[in-house]
Amino acid sequence: MDLLGYSDTSLEICLKDKPRREVHDILRQVYLHPTKLRICPCVRQTADLWLWTSLEFLHPSYSNELTHPK
Repeated sequence: MDLLGYSDTSLEICLKDKPRREVHDILRQVYLHPTKLRICPCVRQTADLWLWTSLEFLHPSYSNELTHPK
């Protein structure tokens, strides 16, 4: 994901069952490239306060569909 500054692509990312370190890296990329990353809407159902606070601060773009299998 470090090459997002050079590419014209966008990624849809699911944060479900990701370790905290990986979530931290993804949130940093959302901060750096807010228009290129879209978060899966399943994260809105999480009870993790740390994640909610971070997402509330960043105002990321959310995907319209789930990006993981049910």
